[in-house]
Amino acid sequence: MTKIAILSSSAPRSPRVLADSLHQLLKTTNTFSEVFYRIDALKRLLKYNDVKHKYKFHLWFGYKLWYFFKDRILVERLKSFDAIVICDCIPGAFLQSAYSVENLRKKLGNTPILFYEVFYLGNAPTQILKLQSINAMSIERYDWHLAVAEVTEIRQVPSAPWSQIGIYLRSTGLGPKTKEKFMAVIDFLQPGFESTRNMQIQILKDLNIPYIALEGSYSIKEIRNIYMSSTFYFMQSMEAFGLPIAECLCCGSSIFTPDTSWPMSWRLDEEPQVHGSGILPECFITYTGIEDLKNKLLGIMKEYNMETTPQKIFDIFYANYPTYYDGNMTAIEEVLRKIERKDFIN
Repeated sequence: MTKIAILSSSAPRSPRVLADSLHQLLKTTNTFSEVFYRIDALKRLLKYNDVKHKYKFHLWFGYKLWYFFKDRILVERLKSFDAIVICDCIPGAFLQSAYSVENLRKKLGNTPILFYEVFYLGNAPTQILKLQSINAMSIERYDWHLAVAEVTEIRQVPSAPWSQIGIYLRSTGLGPKTKEKFMAVIDFLQPGFESTRNMQIQILKDLNIPYIALEGSYSIKEIRNIYMSSTFYFMQSMEAFGLPIAECLCCGSSIFTPDTSWPMSWRLDEEPQVHGSGILPECFITYTGIEDLKNKLLGIMKEYNMETTPQKIFDIFYANYPTYYDGNMTAIEEVLRKIERKDFIN
């Protein structure tokens, strides 16, 4: 039986959701997997010269010493797996000063190290340029790349060195349920977009629509309970993927955006342009200003059915993005075959 180790942060953010989702997806195959919320151990594989711009020597030495035995046990555990999958965010996953994939590889020998993110770096040319500008590493850092989406800034058909495996959100239990009332969720504030957020809040107040403006931190359970109660979700800026978009659509909540370019990975165009406008399905509501938003909300509420509308929104979501809910089993099985055949060993 193939054994896969998944490394992630324990923080309630997208890398953990991806790690847990992958773990559940692998359970549906003849594969053993285990999630280690210990990605911080890879930071402690760095040499002092890599971090001396941030730490004094005695602090760095004490930090590594404190975790020495725990980290050593982890590395020994990882040696028993056939492949390691790192779940993290870009650009951090490609910064030599964030953690050392290279030193981990030396300790593990021929064990392939894969990287799983919501998007594939090769589909985000502006991100590649940013990494190049700071002399960071790029696609070559990992033996293979796994992505939720096939499109980000641009769309490409998956080929070496990446696969589009989607995300197994079915395993979360999220799904469309009858709503008790209208409830809007306003995503976390993004610097520079204060006027957009203020306009959204003002319209919701004018129409007496209850809302939750996200701020601070939430556990995964807390944020999902909020999504489950919502009927409308308001984007705050451009998103490479936007995991909250996927989770809200799972719950039958409509997604509001002032620009069709904002939900990058949700554009249906065959050849979307970098940061260009795109085709979105009916579960997305695009508005062009304060009056347009007001009129569209009034129109939607007039026709809204608390029982059937959430199911309709979910059905539209699933019809257009089935791999964002059930994962891409064909792709994950091909990746597992590559691991079994040891295709990643040079």
